[in-house]
Amino acid sequence: MRHTLILAALLVLAAASVSGQSASPKKFLGGPLVIEDQGSFFIGGIKKITDHAVVPPPGAPAPQGPVPQQITIGQMYVQFQIPAKKYAGGWPVIMVHGSTHTGACLEATPDGREGWYPYFVRNGVPSYVVDQAGRGRSGFDQSVLHEAEARLSGGDAKAAAELIPSFGRITDNGAWTAWFGHMVPEGSNVRTGRLIPHGDPQDPNPTPDAHKHVAPLFPLDAVDEYYKQLVPNAEVTLPGSTCASCDPSALSPANTWTPQNLAALVERLGGAIVVTHSQSGIMGHHMTRILKERGHLDMLKGLMTLEGSCSLPNSGLTAADFDDIPYMALKGDYTATSTVCEDTVKAINARRAAKQGTAKAEYLKLDDMGILGVTHMMMLDKNNLEIADLMIDWVGKNVAKAPRR
Repeated sequence: MRHTLILAALLVLAAASVSGQSASPKKFLGGPLVIEDQGSFFIGGIKKITDHAVVPPPGAPAPQGPVPQQITIGQMYVQFQIPAKKYAGGWPVIMVHGSTHTGACLEATPDGREGWYPYFVRNGVPSYVVDQAGRGRSGFDQSVLHEAEARLSGGDAKAAAELIPSFGRITDNGAWTAWFGHMVPEGSNVRTGRLIPHGDPQDPNPTPDAHKHVAPLFPLDAVDEYYKQLVPNAEVTLPGSTCASCDPSALSPANTWTPQNLAALVERLGGAIVVTHSQSGIMGHHMTRILKERGHLDMLKGLMTLEGSCSLPNSGLTAADFDDIPYMALKGDYTATSTVCEDTVKAINARRAAKQGTAKAEYLKLDDMGILGVTHMMMLDKNNLEIADLMIDWVGKNVAKAPRR
């Protein structure tokens, strides 16, 4: 009987194995992707010597005195794919994610469709996707937390508190209410309320502007998969910096390291178009300033800001800096029009009216164009490839072609 039960169990396992092999997993890509190269590397970063790189494991004898060790901080992870057949424009595109995200949001959608990264490659665009410095695969500086722990253990609570940074992150329900809908009833919280999408019969603000709310094009049935992408903004463990031409002059870690690394990446590629989203919008502008300071402003072939900050004063820039750089700001359906982006585009175009500069500058408002339901996370929406086509078309019309190389 025992042998019979074992045999029966083995047969069940074998049947399950065969069944699993015969099932076809869902394909994310829209078809075969032909590339000539792909890979990843790190750019930027500095060496740091610290007594707090590691903490002895529990039970291990404490070291006699400080043990200095070297770590690397501030570097940025870059992954890339080069298509076998290039588009006519030639220039590579660098894509930068926003707050609480990593480059994963550009690879594929939470419901298993092709993301912008492979789609741009499919359309012949050499594409580079980064994890912001201090985030995701770029890593963060854990020695800051270890040092704070050591200060606390030594009885200096004040010094420990000053060392521990405040980790920002967008919560699951925070993402929903910021981009996809509302929590009802008003005044409720995640324990007592209910999340509803824009356009729901209970939408408390169905017509916030000229366009009545419609259902979001985000794949809400896969929103729990999306929530798994959200990570803390660990770049706060890195030091900030100052910028004499910026207002304000004190720069956060986020606006220090990723802009420096993006500028270095543009230089390494010999020129590129940069696409930023949300939090990284202002980083793209700081990157532009850094390229200008290094005498390499001509290497920036286009800047696209998707629902992010367009502030020239914050980043130490002027409208004249974009005389030869095509500039595009873009918003979806539910985000309010940015007066900052409007002012920046108007300032650039005022120079065009005065016969100064030639590069295109515009602020595309998808809702005004009749494209409704586009969320802040437009790279993941059900019409994400339609938005990608719009961007690729804009590049083709407004960015000068690269020389053959």
